[in-house]
Amino acid sequence: MVSGNDDFITKYDKYHTVCKKMGYQDKQCDEKEVIAFHARLTTYLRNLKDKDVVVFGTVTLNTGKGYNPTTGKFTAPSRGHYSFTWTIATDAGYMFSTQLVINGNPVSYTHVNGKSRGNNYETGSSTVILKMEKNDVVSILLCDTGPLAARPDWSSFSGFKL
Repeated sequence: MVSGNDDFITKYDKYHTVCKKMGYQDKQCDEKEVIAFHARLTTYLRNLKDKDVVVFGTVTLNTGKGYNPTTGKFTAPSRGHYSFTWTIATDAGYMFSTQLVINGNPVSYTHVNGKSRGNNYETGSSTVILKMEKNDVVSILLCDTGPLAARPDWSSFSGFKL
């Protein structure tokens, strides 16, 4: 009787053989294929206009170089499915509403209302998965007017290719 590591390896080899016969292939994750970014707000955002791009200027990851911290826009380096998440934090007494757009077309929204619960900071997040072509552009736009504020460091935008 086989036990321990030998038992695991024997079972793995059997599953691996069955999977190959079904057409599945081994595939290594090649660093050249990885596309991912994460960025945070650098400063408080106030007095923006409706449809202004929210620029997340502090980049902590930009593998594949798709995110531009100067413009706040992500340009797809290759065709595929991408996941994007953004979080906005606002101060008490302020609101901040945003929309994610692809090539200028709205796809998803988030609204943070720091006016509704007294003196609390509020956050809101949204996640979306998009099918993108090479050079499609995604950005986060402001979609509101009034007393607006977004907190630096606590507000972020990230994405990656699936």
